Formats: sequence, structure tokens, C-alpha cells
Amino acid sequence: MSKLAIISSDCHAGALPEGYKPYLPAEFHTAADAWWLEYAREMMKRMGTFFDQEAAEEFNARSGDQGAGRMDPAAASTAARATDSELWDFLCDPDSIIAPRRGEYLPEVRLKELEEDGIAGEVIFPQMAPFGAGLMQYRHEVSAEQSLAGNRAYNHWLADLCKGNPGRHAGVAIVNVDDIATTVSDIREAHKMGLFGGVLLPTSTGHHPFYHDYRRYEPLWSVCEELNMPIHTHSGWSPDYGDAGSATMMYISEVDMWAQRPFTALLWSGVFEKHPGLKMIFTETGCAWIIETLRVLNFKIDNPIFAHFTKNMSLTPTEYFQRNCFIGASFLAPHEIGSRHDIGINKLMWGSDYPHMEGTWPDTMNKLRETFHAVSEKEVRAILGENAIDVFGFDRSLIESAASRIGPDISAIRQAPKAA
Repeated sequence: MSKLAIISSDCHAGALPEGYKPYLPAEFHTAADAWWLEYAREMMKRMGTFFDQEAAEEFNARSGDQGAGRMDPAAASTAARATDSELWDFLCDPDSIIAPRRGEYLPEVRLKELEEDGIAGEVIFPQMAPFGAGLMQYRHEVSAEQSLAGNRAYNHWLADLCKGNPGRHAGVAIVNVDDIATTVSDIREAHKMGLFGGVLLPTSTGHHPFYHDYRRYEPLWSVCEELNMPIHTHSGWSPDYGDAGSATMMYISEVDMWAQRPFTALLWSGVFEKHPGLKMIFTETGCAWIIETLRVLNFKIDNPIFAHFTKNMSLTPTEYFQRNCFIGASFLAPHEIGSRHDIGINKLMWGSDYPHMEGTWPDTMNKLRETFHAVSEKEVRAILGENAIDVFGFDRSLIESAASRIGPDISAIRQAPKAA
């Protein structure tokens, strides 16, 4: 096929608060509404502290969306003083500065924007869900029952979103780890619902043991291996650094690290040894970190003084990574593509991070030229789509049919990128 079959291994979706109500038991509605209001007020206080104002305005001008991220200080100030009733209306207004972009929750808008970007398939991670489920797991103080209800509401909503365009949206289920038997049951339910993108591990386990506790988490690893459901970590969580002026920069500096951390937990606890068919994917965590991590780990296990730690390991850390792991290389930058052979061409899956401001949408083609213009066609095809087809089990015929219509030709990648 002359066209490129592009799959984004990192996209996001989430509904307006009211959009989750049909999926959330009625007894949780009042508490969920209160949580959304608290979240909205927090967002108002932080407005303008993350992305640069001019950068956000430029992005919104390019994206043509009137939803989230407009960062209007006057509107934020007004909303911060609003009553609960006024703030709820603001929170549910698609045109408000804190509402999701329309493509995050409207299937027809989403498909249009993805196809205009040349993307034939996607892996969908959460944006925001009731009680902070998903990427915000365990950051806000909610009960275990509320967290579980929020997870389930999101998973059912996402499954219905994916059914609007079958086979091209690999939804990633969200779970918590309060009770592992319940976690396993929810993973089986997600699999039945068609969320073939896998399972997102909470980056934080709260007051529960971390993932190096093999006995506690073994049922989770087993069910994911059995169902061929990849497990994911995704940047987005960090400890709460408080209100100090440097808190946001601390978050930006360390957010990747927290999502990388589960690799060593699964390595040393024997998960990769005992579950050779388990797939683990690190998304939006950067790429080159794994090279240095593996170098250090290989060096340590070669040291005789640590021999007793490795008696149950049949492979080296590098060999476990090559067998079990992959990297969701979100908005792969030009400086990272040079590491592709050290990491492994078959280990990398490009992602646009749609519809986030730090991603490539709606300028994906130019970003691809910046990164891939000098990369061989075989490698381009592998990283942009072929690897994801194999890892997630996308229906190749569906993806190639879509790509024949909307995918770019390889010659388009060879063109010089536009000047900044």
C-alpha cells in the first residue's frame, strides 16, 4: 500500500460531567457533582500556571476549538466567584475554558479531526472521569467506592464511544488496586466490552503496596496475560507538591519518572520472568530513558555482589524489555529518533497525544516531517503504525482501508518541514 497506515498510540477522551450520569449509579450522583465543583474551583485557581498564555492562544487559533484551554483570565476570575449552581453551568458548557474539547467526547468531531490529521486508528487514554479516575488516580481524597464507580462509569462511556467507529479505537480501561479480585473482575468486563487497548495501571497505588509486591498483584498480571490485554503506564501523576511557586515545574520535571518507575518493580519481582506473554507499555514517558536504565541495571546484575538477587532471572533486564515491553512514543521529537536502533525499531509506537496542546495535533504532518524525513520507509511504517497493529491486534483490513482514504503518502514525510 502506498499510503501510510498511521495509528496514534496516545490519544485522550473524556466526557462532560453530565455525560457520565447514565453510566454512574444514582447514589453517586450528588457526590460526583460535588467532586466536579471542587475540581473546577481548583482549576480556576491554577489557570494560567501551566501553559504559557500566548502559546495557548496560538494553539487554540490553530485548532479552531472554543473549548478547554482558552485561559481567559477574566472568565477564570468570574468563574472562581460563582455560586455552585453558576459554576456547574459553567463546568458543563462546551464553550467554557475548562470544558473538554469537543473531539474528546463527540465521536463525529473526533473522527473528523483524526482523519484530517491522517490518523487511521488510535489508542485512547482517559482525560478526566468522575472522582478523578484515570490519570489522576489516588490524587484526590475520595472513597474506594467512589473511585471504583468513577472507573466503571468511564470504562462504559469509553466502550460506547469506541463502538461508534468499530475497530479503529483501542480504548484503555482504567482500574484501581484497592481490591485485586475486583480489579481482575473489572478487567474481564472491560475485555468483554471490547476495550482492546489494555489496562492503565495507576501510577500511584496510594496506601497500598507498590507493584513489586508480587503476591498481591499476581492475579492482575495473570488475567492481563491470559486476555492479551497490555498493561500501560502513562505520565500524568506525581505527588502533590503543594502551592509553592516551583510546584508546577517540579511536576513537569518529574512526571515522566513516576510513570517509568513500574518497570523496575515488575522486573525485580519476577513479573516478566513468570509472565512471558505479558505486554507492558510506557506511554508519554520519553524514550531514551530506557537506554540508560537498562545500562545501569545490566551493570548491577553483572556485579557478583548482587548475584543472589538474580538467581531466579533467566534473562537480562535488556532481554526482558525486548520480550515484554514497548514504548508509546508520544509526539516523538527529532532529538529522540536517533535512539531508535538502541531502543529497538519494533519497540516504538508513535503517538499524537490528541487533542492535547503539547501533542502534534492539528499539525501532525509537519511534526512527522521534522522527525521522520530522513528515516527509512520500513522504519517509518513500523513506528507509525505496523508495531501498534501487532501489539494491540488492530484489524489490519480496517486500518488499511481507512489509510487508503486518509493516510499520507510516504513522499509527504520526505518533504522539508515548515519553518517555525
